[in-house]
This record gives sequence, C-alpha cells and structure tokens, in this order.
Amino acid sequence: MKGEDSTTSRKLDWAERWIRDGLELSRPPAFFESLQVDMTEACALIERARERGVRLTYAAILVRAAALALAANPDLHVMVCGGRVYSPARVDVAVSVAAEGSLAPVMVLESANAKTLPELSAELAGRVEAVRAADAKLMSGLRRWGRLLPFATLRKAVLRLMYRSLEFQRKSAGTFQVSIVPGVDQFATPVFGGSALLTAGRVAERVVAVKGVPTVRPTVYVTCSADHRVWNGSAAERFLLSLRAILESPELRKEFLNSSQQ
Repeated sequence: MKGEDSTTSRKLDWAERWIRDGLELSRPPAFFESLQVDMTEACALIERARERGVRLTYAAILVRAAALALAANPDLHVMVCGGRVYSPARVDVAVSVAAEGSLAPVMVLESANAKTLPELSAELAGRVEAVRAADAKLMSGLRRWGRLLPFATLRKAVLRLMYRSLEFQRKSAGTFQVSIVPGVDQFATPVFGGSALLTAGRVAERVVAVKGVPTVRPTVYVTCSADHRVWNGSAAERFLLSLRAILESPELRKEFLNSSQQ
C-alpha cells in the first residue's frame, strides 16, 4: 500500500545544473540597505505622459533614475572581473523579465544613462518576448552542452573564465541591475552582477509624515544589494539618497517634457 507521505524526485537537467553552478559563483559578499521613496512626482509624470499619448512605466522611471544616480556618482559604477576592477563609462542596466524558470532572464538596456524615458519604456515593453525566446534558446543549448561537461568542477572552471571577461558580464547582466516585483512591498537578493542591484516592490498609498503631519502618499520601498568588495555602507547610502532625490524631484518630469518637445 502506498504511504501517505510519498515523495517524488527528478534529476536536474543539464541546463539547470549550469544555472545552479552559475548561481553558486554569482554570490558576492553582499549587504542590503533600504529606503522608502515618495513617488508623487513619478505618478504625476506617468499621468502627464498618458495625456500626451506616451506610455511610461514605473520600471522605466526606476531604470532611468538608477542610471542617472550612477552617472552622477561615477566612482560607484564599477565591476569586479577576475582580479581587476573596471569603471565602465556606459551604464548598461539589466532588468529582470518574468519567466517560468528559477532564474529570471534579463533584458540589458544599453546606455540607459543616455536614453530618454519614452525610449526606455518602449524598449522595456517591446523586447520582452525576444528576451524570453533568447533565454529559451540558451537553456536548450545548455542542455546539449551539458553532456560535454558532466562534472560541476569543469562547468565552474568554464564559468570562472567567462566571468573574468568584462564584455561577457556586460552582455549577460549589464553593469548594474534592477529587479521589480510589484506584488510585494519589499524584497532583496544576494545574487546579482556588477557592483549592486536595485530591487523595488509595489507602489502603494501609505501614511507618511510630511512636516510632522500624517499624510497619504504613493511610496515604494527600494533596496540596494551591494557587493562589499567594491562598495561600503556609505557608498550604498549615497546611491540610494541620490536615487531618492531624483525620484522625488521634478528632474524626470522636466526631462520628459523637454524630450517630447524635440
């Protein structure tokens, strides 16, 4: 007679083993810092864009704000590859794309510091299916290649060599990462490429103190997961404060109005 506590199992396929090995190698000594950001300006910007027939998203706004914050603090925009620390001039932001696997594929938005909000929003919306298709193709390839390297030590040796390449890291995970999960309030992860990862939850109306008076405002919790090899606590604080200053100021609204008039 079959017991009530029956357990089933399966072997990881070759693609899943590559992913597992990559995750084990992609966990820098990380720490986390969070802030609550008033998104009143961002909400007004989205509404203004809608009135002009332009679709803007919170994701595009966060990507643009992160890119501007890094551009304003170039000493924070660094990457560790092997035994070298690089300082890329171009901010390539990798954004997680929802998918079925345990590790979400990413869309790399090249030169996010030089693109307008409408350009970023259109790229985020227009490339989703292509990114998912490319990820499916990669997973299929990993399943084929896995048989050539059946041992984890061999796969990790290959991955270590690849991670020493700045171009490989830029193409696979950008120079900075952003991940948004709109169904939760706040989250963080120790797995990221580049120097840091910005995570954000949902934008929701919350009670905050404005000059000592309880006020309802749309806010979002943002968290910076940073690589302690290149950032310290003050660096992450500086990035988050710069990000919040951009999001809570009219800077992005003015940028949008200027770009839409051109």
